Amino acid sequence: MSSLNSLRNFYRSLQKRHPSILVHGSASPNQIALTFDDGPHPRDTPQVLDVLAKQDVQATFFLIGQSVERYPHPVKQIYDAGHQLAIHCYRHIPFPIEIASTLMGGLNRSRNAIAKACGISPESIRHVRPPYGFFTARILSRLNESGYRLVLWDNMPLHFIQPIQRTVDQILTHTLPGSVIVLHDGKGHGKKVAAIIDTIIPMLKAKGFAFIRIE
Repeated sequence: MSSLNSLRNFYRSLQKRHPSILVHGSASPNQIALTFDDGPHPRDTPQVLDVLAKQDVQATFFLIGQSVERYPHPVKQIYDAGHQLAIHCYRHIPFPIEIASTLMGGLNRSRNAIAKACGISPESIRHVRPPYGFFTARILSRLNESGYRLVLWDNMPLHFIQPIQRTVDQILTHTLPGSVIVLHDGKGHGKKVAAIIDTIIPMLKAKGFAFIRIE
């Protein structure tokens, strides 16, 4: 628990130093954002979308560009369901390892692929979450100059390596007004994540939280 709180405090201090980064929303009103990384996936993403529709919740999906090019149909499903489209990366590599021109080219390629899949303007897609949360001051500057907004989180349980109940308990314990929650809908996690959100959404609503998109 202490390590999660330490990370949350670090990210909050980061947001104070760099206001262009979104780590945590306003504490008032009582709103939270549910977000998903690593999609789209033709099997996993629809399982998550079905639960979100059942629970009447909108979320934000940070998509991998290569997967968007391979699986455009679930991207269109995300858009048609009213969720927000955002970029995770083009390929799942930490941003600081990438050559700057390759990184920015990949983000633009990802944005164009998402826009093409949904028939929308590329400029409407501007939120970016770097893999593992890794970035540098120079990368942040390049993102800002290109009109992108960097988005991190304050609540990301390690659901992919632990039992469902532990993840549920962590989310319920650490969600505060303005929290940005991260789960993953790709890489084989769809069924497990669908079960997690089907459990937590009614419980968080009962606590008085309203779910909104990052934008």
